[in-house]
Amino acid sequence: MSLLSVQNINTGYDKKQVLFDISLEVEKGETILLIGANGSGKSTLLKAIYGILPLWEGGESKGKIIYEGKDITNISTNHLIKKGLMYIPQKNELFEDMTVAENLKMSTLFLSNSTETKKRLEDVFEKNSLLKDRQKQIVNRLSGGERKQLSLGMILMNRPKLLLYDEPLAGLSGNNIEYTIHQLTEIKEAGTTIIIVEHRIKELILFADKVIGLKLGYMQKDNLTDLEKIKMFLV
Repeated sequence: MSLLSVQNINTGYDKKQVLFDISLEVEKGETILLIGANGSGKSTLLKAIYGILPLWEGGESKGKIIYEGKDITNISTNHLIKKGLMYIPQKNELFEDMTVAENLKMSTLFLSNSTETKKRLEDVFEKNSLLKDRQKQIVNRLSGGERKQLSLGMILMNRPKLLLYDEPLAGLSGNNIEYTIHQLTEIKEAGTTIIIVEHRIKELILFADKVIGLKLGYMQKDNLTDLEKIKMFLV
């Protein structure tokens, strides 16, 4: 049984349809890289999986999102976090007027266990010296790369089973790209299943188990392994 099964979904914004009859099977522990030109529907797919966008009627049914064998279509994001499913959008949603440490703690409010929260905070600081050094700094004073590291730290605090990550490398310098991939590798090695949307294919092509293309809202059914085929989805 797949960890995640996306079944024949259609959705979009207002009256504009963006995704057309999309289906996707994701196995436990797998890392999938979604590629495509701007407007192809990559980010829309992540939002649909996470319940941010409602599914539309299309074909014979409305479509379904199945996670761990259960239908999670239209389930609230709070419940999804508790089930181990997390989403990082392109624009990181952080508590701007709080410190780094406070943001990390806020990400685990559902735990209701201060001892466990403290343990996880210490684990994150052990793995990321920058966050430890910046733990008392207000978030709105962090650089773009530091904010990305904080978002990943918040993910590590929650130990997700499935991570949906939109543009993890956007706007990062070389050193921050290397660090982000290192962090993602640790998350992957811990057993987390990952679906990534990213334009910087070269940096992540070896990290992914599968590369799947979207073009004008339709999905390429096969795993893309040929570089020339991959280039077709970027124009």
